Amino acid sequence: MASNSLRQKILSIGNVSVDIKAYSPEEDNNESYRDGTIELVPGGVGRGMAVNLKHLGLNSYIFSCVGNDIFGNYLKDGLEAEKVNTTLLRRSTNYKTALFSVMASIGQRASCIYNTNILREIVLDDDALDFIRKEKITNFVMDSNLNPETLEAFYNLKSRDNSIFIFQNATSPDIAKKSLPFARLIDLFACNEFEAQAILEEEAVPDLATADKMQALGLKNFIITFGKRGVMVRIGSETWIEPPYTPSHIVDTIGAGDAFASGFIMGFLEKKNIKQCIHYGLACAKETLLTKQTVSSTLTRDFLESYKNE
Repeated sequence: MASNSLRQKILSIGNVSVDIKAYSPEEDNNESYRDGTIELVPGGVGRGMAVNLKHLGLNSYIFSCVGNDIFGNYLKDGLEAEKVNTTLLRRSTNYKTALFSVMASIGQRASCIYNTNILREIVLDDDALDFIRKEKITNFVMDSNLNPETLEAFYNLKSRDNSIFIFQNATSPDIAKKSLPFARLIDLFACNEFEAQAILEEEAVPDLATADKMQALGLKNFIITFGKRGVMVRIGSETWIEPPYTPSHIVDTIGAGDAFASGFIMGFLEKKNIKQCIHYGLACAKETLLTKQTVSSTLTRDFLESYKNE
């Protein structure tokens, strides 16, 4: 791996979607009509990772699928404006672009309805393999929305070429276990406390016992984020448990976990010490909590290098 992040090539494989966020400051009383705000923002773990990594100085590629519709145009144009390579961003004639509808009211937990059927069309076929080899891409970021056959194909690639680096995102509690059959091939795994609970089938807490149980599953290196309780990182036999960088206020939590992972990966690929990798991750997460967007426009390599938590 190159020592300079500007020379790193990294392919994010996974969901590129549109998030429709509806919020009302009024209580949801008998499902009545109520005033509020509606935000339309680009989302998806694949997109979020690809854009964050580009902001942090890596040569970033996306492998996903969008529909032949206005949402697909919106997402493709946005990725190209961010200078993410979209050669492997495919168009589907069978499915519409993935959509997430998030609804919340004061005093109530948010609910989400989504349709990601289009992700079935992310397939590691000969054209994709030829492009990856031509570009000499050996760093992969994957989310668990991928179909099992595509996950297996990438891990088969890893089993034949140990120089490949794979970061696997658990993505959500209902699909957090999908990549566990390939645990020993994962170079870095990331999940939040709820995804860790789904994996372990018991409460996950930031302590050595939880870390040992995760590692017993075959995961050699992993990150677990715990919201207000901070983050736990296990790399080999060493464990770090760090408090969060708490912002003055929180605008939106969506995307903060992906931001942490992006900052950590930047440092990890450069072989920075783990404490520094965690610092990069916490800084990225804090800045993302301060925006309604799933990616903070403030994040750059120079910004992180000079970042001091205040």
